[in-house]
Amino acid sequence: MTISDTHPIDADTLDTAIQRFRAVVGAEHVHTEGPAFDEFRDPFEPRQWNAYLPSVVVQPDSTEQVQQIVRIAGELDVPLWTNGQGRNNGYGGAAPRVTGSVLLNLRRFNRILEIDDELAYAVVEPGVSWLELYTALREGGHDLTLSVPDIGWGSVIGNSLDHGVTYMQYGEDYQAPCGLEVVLADGSLLRTGMGAQEGNPTWHLYKKGLGPGLDHLFMQSNFGVVTRMGVWLQRRPEFVLPAHVIGETEESIIGMVDVLRELKLDRTIEGVPCIFRGLNAAGMVSRRKDWYSGEGRVPDELVDRIGRELGVGQWFLRLGMWGDGPVLDHKYAKVKAAFEAVPGVRVESVGKLTPAEAEELEHGSDRVITGVANLDLARISNWNGGEGGDTGGHIDFSPVLPLTGRATWDLIQQVKPIQEAAGFDFSLVVMAISARAALFVCGSKFNWTDLEETQRAYDTARTLIVEAGKKGYAAYRAHLDFMDLAAEQLDFGDHAYLRFAETIKDAVDPQGILSPGKQGIWPRRLREGR
Repeated sequence: MTISDTHPIDADTLDTAIQRFRAVVGAEHVHTEGPAFDEFRDPFEPRQWNAYLPSVVVQPDSTEQVQQIVRIAGELDVPLWTNGQGRNNGYGGAAPRVTGSVLLNLRRFNRILEIDDELAYAVVEPGVSWLELYTALREGGHDLTLSVPDIGWGSVIGNSLDHGVTYMQYGEDYQAPCGLEVVLADGSLLRTGMGAQEGNPTWHLYKKGLGPGLDHLFMQSNFGVVTRMGVWLQRRPEFVLPAHVIGETEESIIGMVDVLRELKLDRTIEGVPCIFRGLNAAGMVSRRKDWYSGEGRVPDELVDRIGRELGVGQWFLRLGMWGDGPVLDHKYAKVKAAFEAVPGVRVESVGKLTPAEAEELEHGSDRVITGVANLDLARISNWNGGEGGDTGGHIDFSPVLPLTGRATWDLIQQVKPIQEAAGFDFSLVVMAISARAALFVCGSKFNWTDLEETQRAYDTARTLIVEAGKKGYAAYRAHLDFMDLAAEQLDFGDHAYLRFAETIKDAVDPQGILSPGKQGIWPRRLREGR
């Protein structure tokens, strides 16, 4: 086993590291081959490609074990790539940026350390999934609700650190995380915020502290390994109300976005509502081959028919509301009147439900926006999954833009022709991450057994990053293959932001052993020629 030319390490050193890792976590938790090893590659990368592969997977189950592993890596100069569950599949999954890195996977490190009913928060380790925390709240009889992502298999900590989205109150603008425990590159332990004081009871209650706030330094960075995090929860409401807003024409999205912004600004709507392209919504309940088996993108007339038959239109906005019955009645009436003032737009809802009734909703998407963790939407990846049905992949281009109809429409006019010219269905989800900004998640869906189609998907994503950069838009997260390209778009002050991040990297991890290259942040010795 060898590590790529970007970080050459001889086989003897790597073998020594493996033996020492086994002594820390047990031989059964160190994988160098077989099914337990193979799942830690990019799941959407063709098996003939080996661009991003680990040399070994190590799975600790405690902070102390993580500290020992980090110290061993430092002593032997072995790079580590860290993830929680490693299921961020549209951005490379568990795979490392530098081929041959040791993958530090934290799935076994999965205890729920605390659930505080009085102050409405939990404390979790990095292997805890959303589904596990949701289940613990329900089975424990806690009067608390968790804001969850679309697919419940991911790590609560991992998703939060990578700016992942959830959809209820504390999903908005990443409000849920509060207070981190972090293993630094020398193996020492840091607690952020009020956790800097031993025994401080406000560690997971107050997001700042005395002095600079450090939590965000460990989000989408490679400055440390997070081993504990506080998560804000909300009271279990009397009722929840899932609603759908359907736009029948392509231009409908302009008015839909503008109405949504105003309803979020006055807090009629909270959380993170999402506007799906009709074909994206179709992928929640069907597959491409159910509608079309021809070459290239789905024809426009068929897109129209799919929208009509499934009732999702050209644009499908899902949103959730929660609270007391009379409050929801008032909010829904206001939402319906505001959106239906836009030509070609209608609003639908099954009405108010108790949280228990929401658990029985037919569609996983509706359960997600009412705080019910599930795995149903994993099927979206297989929209273009080949004849076998399980070889679908997607690679996402995800800039941030102002939450205005005009900005959204202008970027669609730039992006859609590029995606369709490459032979892909135009795919888009506009996520209103706040009342002022949206995540514009545009993914190319492909069959990863088709090498030519997969390469086109990668090339298209790169093109879109550059073209959006020309309009002044940058990505909020990036796939392994174009982390450097995405970081390159941050060009103000001769890339002052990246240079500052590199300065921090060199100070806190001078050997560059922690996740080199993550989000374009490289240690000094690997920056030459980049």
